[in-house]
Amino acid sequence: MTNTKDKEAKGGEEDESEPRWRIGDRVYALWAGNNCYYVSTIAEVSEADRTVVVTWDDADTSHRRVSFDQVMRPSDETTAWSRARIEKRATVRHTKQKGRCLFTNEACEPGQVVFVERPLLVALPAVAPKLWECLQKLHEEPGDIDVIRDKYVPEPDEEPNEDVIRILKALQDAELDGESNKICKLEAKSFQRLVSAWRYNSFGHHKEDGLVLYNRISMCAHSCDPTCCWSYGDEDAFVLRSRMALEKGGELTISYLQDEDLLKSTSVRQQKLQNWKFTCMCPRCSLKVDVGRGIRCQRCKVGVLYPQVPTGGFETCKVCGSSPSSEDTQMLLNMEEEYVARVDSLDKKDLDDVQTVYQAALDIFERHWILYVMDTILWEGQRQKNIMEAMEHQRRRIDFHQHYYFRPTFILAWCHEELGDCMVQQFPSRKWHLMQEFQRAYQMLAILCGTTHQYTASPYNKLWQVSSTNNSANANGANTETSESRKPVAQVSISM
Repeated sequence: MTNTKDKEAKGGEEDESEPRWRIGDRVYALWAGNNCYYVSTIAEVSEADRTVVVTWDDADTSHRRVSFDQVMRPSDETTAWSRARIEKRATVRHTKQKGRCLFTNEACEPGQVVFVERPLLVALPAVAPKLWECLQKLHEEPGDIDVIRDKYVPEPDEEPNEDVIRILKALQDAELDGESNKICKLEAKSFQRLVSAWRYNSFGHHKEDGLVLYNRISMCAHSCDPTCCWSYGDEDAFVLRSRMALEKGGELTISYLQDEDLLKSTSVRQQKLQNWKFTCMCPRCSLKVDVGRGIRCQRCKVGVLYPQVPTGGFETCKVCGSSPSSEDTQMLLNMEEEYVARVDSLDKKDLDDVQTVYQAALDIFERHWILYVMDTILWEGQRQKNIMEAMEHQRRRIDFHQHYYFRPTFILAWCHEELGDCMVQQFPSRKWHLMQEFQRAYQMLAILCGTTHQYTASPYNKLWQVSSTNNSANANGANTETSESRKPVAQVSISM
């Protein structure tokens, strides 16, 4: 378990949101040829028009004048900000429906860093044997315990459970040093509050089997259509980015669920969110029709029926205009439940069984999340055995994702990149198709984790290679390559 403390500037804090650029500074600057950031050195600074002239490391001479807001320090997207700087960017406000939530103090573009926060507390298995002795030592300042105690818990007056009582008793019986023994003086109810705050506000560690707790990030409410996404920076720093355009005062929300869960039905999502003991009322969960549960019209076999969440019935078929009777509706809903249970029990290694269930489900469902789940299993299982069939399942995954949840996700970005990789093997001459897949992957990952991240560099460099090959082949081998297609993205190692 590790604890981190803010490193405030001595004698007053510098305004980090407005860096003072100097000639010779090493920076990342936006190259207008493709809107990617590249390593460069500042050659000139113009405070009057708020621009700099940079010298690109690859000696390129185009697009050298860059505005201040398109230049960043090499560590701006990876190094934690001070608390004061975070306070300038985001504010906690009380809302009637959800309690305390986090809001941006300025407008944000998709992919823009909202702030970068260092962890308040990190718990890893390597130090678990000395967990309680370390806890007091690492929280020498009472303020840290107060910050944790202030976090959201569903039941603020919760009585201590058996585990808390057992742990406190074990600590009292243990032979601890003077510092570690102080934790034994914690009242059981107060300790329960700390344990609950830890449980409901921590994140899974991105490298090891452990948990991480943050301060401001823990104020982000959940949404099944979150306005923000995140990646990890230096020393477990949490890099929060806007997933969509946000106006000043817009709410900063994240998903407490995995990306794959965002592609499941409203009822499944809400059931999973019961782990946090609340019912999600976000815009997606409030829709009256769940378009991720498509069932083929039993009359015309062409139209798709979607369930109406409040009433439990189905929409009228848009092809033949029919609606299932109450008996047929109940039959279809029962059949859906049976298939959901069957898909949940599938063995991913038994591809023959998965294929059998998938084939049967296609006669009943269309644009249903259980088909997406099976498409994922079959894509992963067939990729090394039957690449053409695997590509079809990947295409169907993309189609469903774009139909049901159109926002950028890591799943969708990697679907496009992986499909592009397969296209390179099977159809290398389809340059337009290869470029389309890699371009989409790059654009999404640029929003999700920034243009300098190693994940983003992967599809962009593949795009650049395809584009360069295509340009080299034009005009009977003449070199028609332009500066706009010449720069590959520098590989920048950033933790995820």
